[in-house]
Amino acid sequence: MSANLFATAQDDYAVNFRPEREIMPHLEDLAIRIKTKDRLKSEDEDTNYWRLIDRVLAYAASAEQHIAEQQSRIRELENLSTTDELTGLANRRGLTEHLHRVISSARRHKETGIVAFVDMDFFKQINDRYGHDTGDLALKLVAQILRDNMRDTDFAARLSGDEFIFVLEKADIQHGKERAEKIRQAICDAAISARGEKISLSASIGITAYDSESRAVDLISAADKAMYLDKGARRRKSR
Repeated sequence: MSANLFATAQDDYAVNFRPEREIMPHLEDLAIRIKTKDRLKSEDEDTNYWRLIDRVLAYAASAEQHIAEQQSRIRELENLSTTDELTGLANRRGLTEHLHRVISSARRHKETGIVAFVDMDFFKQINDRYGHDTGDLALKLVAQILRDNMRDTDFAARLSGDEFIFVLEKADIQHGKERAEKIRQAICDAAISARGEKISLSASIGITAYDSESRAVDLISAADKAMYLDKGARRRKSR
């Protein structure tokens, strides 16, 4: 979901919701009547005065409700723009925004943690042999494994295709690396079924640590490179 969508939503809001066009004449009339209330001579004038107040209050209540609905819609669009539709995890944009917050917190509080890049092994073969629906099942299962292994302070995202990243925040580096490897192993212990066959999953992982001096873009790049080293090492061992 692009930033243009937000601009469109905001433009629609600005064009379609202009309560001042309807309410301003009433407010001006009300102001005049308030100033001259002590000179109201008839009961009819007094009744009209209170009707005008009721009308202005009704407009105000309607405007408040409309604004609340628009704010809710904007929050919904913001959530969609940072969420991967297939897995429900964050997408690349959501990850980038989160990493910037993580690094800012690390700088303020001298925190450390882990960024891990996960790439599924032989995913193309799953798609080619069993179809993309089966590949989607595998991606959803990996996403669920990541969710099941995240603490409230941790974060997981799908970058694209079969690439995932998770962030273990406020973690001791050695302990964080051990946790990341256990998560990779949980993926490798998982399997899906298709056409009466059991399809075991496998993944490679690249792990890098962050601290108060880290930059978000460098973390993703370092974890990506570490993942390819891990994938190459595993393939050499399997020969």
